[in-house]
Amino acid sequence: MDMHQAARAAMAIVPTATRLGAPARRRRLALRGIAALPWFAQVARAAGDANYPNRAIRLILPSAIGGSGDLVARLVAPPLGEALGQPVVIESRPGAAGRIAVEYVAGTAPDGYTLLLANNGANAIVPAKHEGAGVPSEVRFAPVAMLARMPVVVVVSPALGVDALDGLIERARRASGRLFYASGGVGSTSHMAAVLLFGRAGVRLGHVPYAGTSMAVKDVLAGEVPVLFTYLGTVATLIRAGRLQALAVTGSHRMDAFPQVPTVAEEGYPDFDVTTWQGIVVPEGTPRPVVARLHDALLPIIALPRVRSQLAALGMEPVGGSSSDFAQAIRAAVRQWEEVARITDGPRR
Repeated sequence: MDMHQAARAAMAIVPTATRLGAPARRRRLALRGIAALPWFAQVARAAGDANYPNRAIRLILPSAIGGSGDLVARLVAPPLGEALGQPVVIESRPGAAGRIAVEYVAGTAPDGYTLLLANNGANAIVPAKHEGAGVPSEVRFAPVAMLARMPVVVVVSPALGVDALDGLIERARRASGRLFYASGGVGSTSHMAAVLLFGRAGVRLGHVPYAGTSMAVKDVLAGEVPVLFTYLGTVATLIRAGRLQALAVTGSHRMDAFPQVPTVAEEGYPDFDVTTWQGIVVPEGTPRPVVARLHDALLPIIALPRVRSQLAALGMEPVGGSSSDFAQAIRAAVRQWEEVARITDGPRR
């Protein structure tokens, strides 16, 4: 029963009252029918929640096909569809640092049929830098579950002759702005990680932003730009082959795949923890039973050995946890990037 059916059921009382031929009774019964509308609406919503899902679900990506978000979505969407009994269709809506997808999903019906693959950039960095864009989950989105996270890795060309983070910082201090680093673009997590690190170290390096990681890696390998901040999964093979030197990872702990690479915190910058993450959110107002259904379907998928191994191959760690854990993580990330925004842009605008 939808809202229109509920209204028709309530107003059906009025003709019945007309047949009774009593004006006062007609008015009383009509008012009772109108008063019953909220009850009918609650019944309709409860019935809808119980039948969820009964049609295809869309998973909206804020990034282009082929990126890390797309890879995560393709890992999760098929088993999620199997668990829910309905297909999960991936739809990419890239652009404007993720704002296009964020605004689109925020404006859809809160019914659980349109999901957003939230990430650190669109749902934490953007709101930290721009008031009202991609704002935290408690305002426009209901977090469902964090799927995976991955740190940024600081790598250098072997030609630079630096094998530790303190050596890079010292080289940057002597170069006085004449040492350059590459990132995945202005405002990307890799760029923000570099800004935060160099800000705390009190050194300045020139920034060379790239529209994509592949060209940045190519130029670092060629020695044109000596330093690169990027995701571990994109350069893991090159690190193992000795073609790039890994100095540190920006997460809270060392990665199992590269236990020899220290964290930035271990290298003298306490509490430094910068990771990018991928997770599922839905528009605020989505019924709690629907959010719970999605959450309960996602957690076993994240625990699947094949999913965990494929995430590891991408330099990612599976997360899981509760919806409230994810909400807290988003709020913490926004606060962290507000610090970086003050360094790069001054006050939020």
